[in-house]
Amino acid sequence: MQFMRYTETNDHEGETWTFWLQVDGNEQPLTWLAEFLTAINAEELDPQYELFPADVISEEHVDVLVEWGGSGYMSLHNKVVGRLTIPAKFSPGDLYKGRVKNLFTVVPDGE
Repeated sequence: MQFMRYTETNDHEGETWTFWLQVDGNEQPLTWLAEFLTAINAEELDPQYELFPADVISEEHVDVLVEWGGSGYMSLHNKVVGRLTIPAKFSPGDLYKGRVKNLFTVVPDGE
């Protein structure tokens, strides 16, 4: 399985968190999310949310980052698996403080 890097910078907590989002089976919604974030970040010098489509790594590498990445307010590296579903009424607030994880639903094998 492959994972794409997504970051959230939270100025209030003084931290940047990395979420490794499952790519397999989520190519279309990840493309939509990348375009959405590009649009909302157009005027930002220091965007709060960023998706890096070129930064894709294997599950084995993600597991090492999660295990050894450290933590603060929240773990600095987070592995997010499942099917990505973007709600019809979606806003940047739906991503705040790691809520990107809530957009993923774990599905049983074979579905």
